[in-house]
Amino acid sequence: MFRLFAVALLPAVSLFANAALADSHEEKIHKFLPAVESALMDEGVIRTLRNYNDIRRDMTPADIEGWQRIWQAELNSGNRPLITGVVRNITALRMARVKRGSGGIITNINLLDARGVSVAQTEVFPTIRQHATAQLINVAVSGPKILTLTEPTFDGNGYTRQFEVLVPVFDPETDALIGSAILVIDADALDEAYPDLSF
Repeated sequence: MFRLFAVALLPAVSLFANAALADSHEEKIHKFLPAVESALMDEGVIRTLRNYNDIRRDMTPADIEGWQRIWQAELNSGNRPLITGVVRNITALRMARVKRGSGGIITNINLLDARGVSVAQTEVFPTIRQHATAQLINVAVSGPKILTLTEPTFDGNGYTRQFEVLVPVFDPETDALIGSAILVIDADALDEAYPDLSF
């Protein structure tokens, strides 16, 4: 079984100002994640992360920054080969099925390799590299099961309260940290699914 569920809030990630709210959402996430765990972290995902880590092994920070500049330019362009390769690959389609099967709780998924660079996104994120994930990866050796939560904020339309859950992915054969998944969670949908855990 993939190791996903012990909780540690990292200083590098914004924390809940309301401790009761944090406890409530942490407990609900622990209840919810097993429902999508097998689909989110199946053998195909693990194989994909292994492959991407191998392919990208020799990438330098300058290479990654170059990708980021291309990503930013493509956000405002009709020509999007890099973005399309991340949001329309087979793994992104698999993540989209997980999203659809979550009952509206998951609104977006970003699967990242061991360096925090996107492998698959269900919708376009603002960046291809997630710095919070890189920080998680740097400290993960001190605790093999880490889950972080960001503070709920309204989406760009001002209607939906969302927060991010950062879940590390470990290789089931070696126990090595091979990537992570950012799940964007609809806070209201989560509350409705687990009303008995609300404060």
